[in-house]
Amino acid sequence: MNKVWYYMKQDRQKYGPYTDSELVSLIREGILSGSDYIWMTGLTGWLKISNSIYSFYL
Repeated sequence: MNKVWYYMKQDRQKYGPYTDSELVSLIREGILSGSDYIWMTGLTGWLKISNSIYSFYL
């Protein structure tokens, strides 16, 4: 089963759902930065992108 991600910008507005590949594209295109947050079902809270495995794509 694919992961379904949501992201939250500094204005606290939430966006999604996105697949892994869509999330990576948003980071590579500069739409998301290390200071933005991501979340998926199973996480206890929002995770800062710079503190996640996705920081590799920053």
